[in-house]
Amino acid sequence: MKKIVDDIRSYVTFLEQCGYKISFSFLKDQFAPVTHELIQYDFHSHAVCSFLKHNPCTEGRCIMNKRKLEQRGVTKPYYGCCYAGVEEFLFPVFYDDMMLICISVSGYRGKMEESHRRMEKLLDICGEKYGLLYGELSTDVPDFEYVSGFVTPLKYMLTELYRKCVVACEEENTRSSYASLYVKALHFISDNYSMPISCDTIAKELKYSPSYIRYIFKREGNVSVQAKINEIRLNKAKRLLRGGMMSITDIAFAVGFTDSNYFSTVFKKIEKISPSEYRKNLSR
Repeated sequence: MKKIVDDIRSYVTFLEQCGYKISFSFLKDQFAPVTHELIQYDFHSHAVCSFLKHNPCTEGRCIMNKRKLEQRGVTKPYYGCCYAGVEEFLFPVFYDDMMLICISVSGYRGKMEESHRRMEKLLDICGEKYGLLYGELSTDVPDFEYVSGFVTPLKYMLTELYRKCVVACEEENTRSSYASLYVKALHFISDNYSMPISCDTIAKELKYSPSYIRYIFKREGNVSVQAKINEIRLNKAKRLLRGGMMSITDIAFAVGFTDSNYFSTVFKKIEKISPSEYRKNLSR
């Protein structure tokens, strides 16, 4: 599994270096052995979406719309736009008629009339900064068949990863209840990373005691709850840093840190370099 995960990570990084914003959503529970790896891609890595997730006027709307889409189901690839007018390609990945995961290529505007109407409506709520960030989205929308072509290898890799995860889950079914709870906790962190979250928050959401949640994180991830929260936030931050459009202070707030200096301290402690050095290294 590690080799496939490494290949997926390398391929997504390559696509992002080519200017494409890739994300995953609707991961099946069978991906449990690698959820901690895939979940870093469970968000749109462009400035306007980060701004909206962190904005009090739109906080939670992205997750709400994501849940509605998941319930409705994505039955075939299509090009559409979200509630905020951000346009994207969506490619569901199926195995035996079951959707395993959905690949998004996002960060566009201007192709659909509906997207402009939704942007105008939200502009009155979120103000000028939203309009400026929305204006940074690309109007150079690639051809659907072209996007489908470079997404196809990713679909094959994710399908093979799913097969291996199913085998691993069957071999380790004695710990599946622990793994399932751990995965739910990871999804909760990934959905709410831009907001204040803690062990107590996660415990309340999942209806377990904080001490039991700490036990699950130690057992399944060999990590503390706060360390995993920081790890997920920093993985999101690194993708935003690779985008190059947001300031480091804005990125810190967007991923849930209330102090940009503390963000830089945590980043340097884990990555061994500062956020600014990380971004500088990307341009070399």
